[in-house]
Amino acid sequence: MQIAGRTIFITGGGGGIGGGMAQAFAEQGGRIILADIDADFAEAEAAKLPAGTDAMALPIDVTSRDSWAQARAAAEARFGPVDILCNNAGIASGFAPLIDMDPADFDRLVAVNLTGVYNGIACFARAMVDRGAGHIVNTSSMNGLNPFGLFAAYWASKFGVLGLSDSLRQELAPHGVGVSTLFPGLTRSRMSESDTVGPGAMDPARLAQIRANMMEPIWLGRAVVRAVEQDQPYIITHPEYRDDLARRFDTILAAFGEPAQPGYRTGASATGR
Repeated sequence: MQIAGRTIFITGGGGGIGGGMAQAFAEQGGRIILADIDADFAEAEAAKLPAGTDAMALPIDVTSRDSWAQARAAAEARFGPVDILCNNAGIASGFAPLIDMDPADFDRLVAVNLTGVYNGIACFARAMVDRGAGHIVNTSSMNGLNPFGLFAAYWASKFGVLGLSDSLRQELAPHGVGVSTLFPGLTRSRMSESDTVGPGAMDPARLAQIRANMMEPIWLGRAVVRAVEQDQPYIITHPEYRDDLARRFDTILAAFGEPAQPGYRTGASATGR
């Protein structure tokens, strides 16, 4: 899909990766809608876009379907149908064992990071299917592929985004609608710079070193643009995670062996592949 003249709706548009996406799509002549729970941050990002960019900022609570409906109505009143949806809004929490987590915090993480993605799809995908064109980008995380302890609720929500996106891509491909999943690593944003997100027990010098090596959001945004143009299923921007991911998948593949049931006849999987 070519970007020039297309309308792009970006949640989590108040900075960080969402701001990088907006910049990158604007570079290619896209019309930009920046939606964020904090409309002031979205307005500030809209003001940073290249001169002449047709853009607007909107408030949105991705956990509220009424909020989605209102944002869609405002966007379409200004630009007409949305061509590209970037479900990028997300939150994190401090590092802690899952058994010590407040259930309300778990519910909130899933509501924003996973159900919020579903809400965006439910709001826009049917119209894309009816037009026979469109693209959806869902933001997961590198740790949605390879998790580690003390952040289980976040990783669970991001694993969910991967499964949802892979299935949705198969469902929508026959209708001319693409789906891509973004797996960012450490990226400069308000969330990654917040002291409430990082592990409280981490040595301050180590934490400073990590934050000094974060990728700038514009480069992730440009990777997203390429993925939309080429209909790529996965967008991986941080190659330093490859070896860890390879070890994880080697462990999974090593678990395959003989059927658990003696005499079981192996054949086609339930997916029909």
